[in-house]
Amino acid sequence: MVIEKRARKPEQKRERRTEILSAAITLLRERPYNKINIADVARRAGMAKGTVFLYFRTREELFLSIASCEFDQWFQAMDRSFAEIAGTSEKAARDRVLNALSNMLKPDALLISLIPIVHTVLEQNIGYVQARDFKQMLLKGLQRTGALFEQCLPYLHRGQGVTFLLWMYALVIGFSQMAAPAPVIKKVFQKNPALRVMQIKFSASYADALAAILDGWKAQNAAQDAPGPSRRKEKS
Repeated sequence: MVIEKRARKPEQKRERRTEILSAAITLLRERPYNKINIADVARRAGMAKGTVFLYFRTREELFLSIASCEFDQWFQAMDRSFAEIAGTSEKAARDRVLNALSNMLKPDALLISLIPIVHTVLEQNIGYVQARDFKQMLLKGLQRTGALFEQCLPYLHRGQGVTFLLWMYALVIGFSQMAAPAPVIKKVFQKNPALRVMQIKFSASYADALAAILDGWKAQNAAQDAPGPSRRKEKS
């Protein structure tokens, strides 16, 4: 039986909330989301299950709060990287941008385990205020980080920074799920070499896809921006 004092002061409530989040993060590093319930979090935090519900009304609300913090930290880290890259040569900037994006989303990163379930699970059982605040935080990060991204690669058109980050997000969802097949599918691949062409390795596939998008946009934008009769006719 857990006996605990009720947190009454604002600082005590903030500390209790931090303890709950810390316990949930620890569990998430040990097992997948669908293997964690509020009772597990309460035990790890050393408090009653009902106490957790005083701070987070649902399991989804708790883990979306974790996702929100992880996204915010990711945006800030990318901002620092892009600020350092801006102004370097085009080739160096491209390689450094891709390297930064790959290193910040490795297969073992906590955010990787959350991104695939944000839309399908975590956003399905939360209140309006949390949903609004989460989306506003994402929009702010996308616009700020997207603008810095465009400064690194001058051949990008305005707005492509945000689009790129959104596409990158979608790639993470797809590749992370395909790179973690069910045990029976792993067995199928092992016993049937011809089927292994369908196997996806997250890091390599993710990096290649990002490079393909950037290189494709460079060629496409160059063609659109090139002077010539066809371009003059389109603008007239």
